[in-house]
Amino acid sequence: MFKTHLAFSVFAAILFIHYYRPKSPLLFSLVLLFSSILPDIDTRKSKIGRKTWPLCSLFSTVFGHRGFFHTAWIPIAGFLALRHFGHFELALAFFSGYSLHLLCDISTAEGLKVFSPLWKKHFRGIMKTGGVMEHLVLLLVCISIGLLLVRILG
Repeated sequence: MFKTHLAFSVFAAILFIHYYRPKSPLLFSLVLLFSSILPDIDTRKSKIGRKTWPLCSLFSTVFGHRGFFHTAWIPIAGFLALRHFGHFELALAFFSGYSLHLLCDISTAEGLKVFSPLWKKHFRGIMKTGGVMEHLVLLLVCISIGLLLVRILG
């Protein structure tokens, strides 16, 4: 779910800002949050897919949902490209957000073929997307965000 991806990314952004201290915490956070929802540009059911429907339709038709946009190749390529142009912190934010999305999706029963087409191994977990367990995880992550903020700010 969109909310779960965003919650995990907010948690990660807070940790990065607190411990890594990027030069531009706001830009770092925005890139991390955006890249955490970007993989779902391949489905019209997602918020980003609905906002970018012409691209989404193309990507959905060519790759299908949880196809190419749900592999490790995009965060790796994005990291290398941004780093090449001298934006290491943004590269780290992009890689982190995108990878968090993939890790969340791997924990679902549908899972992912993260290294496709080179390796067809299907990684999967036990959670049903939008199910009770995902809602429980979302609640726990939100509580963790609150506790983390209290610890950092308090």
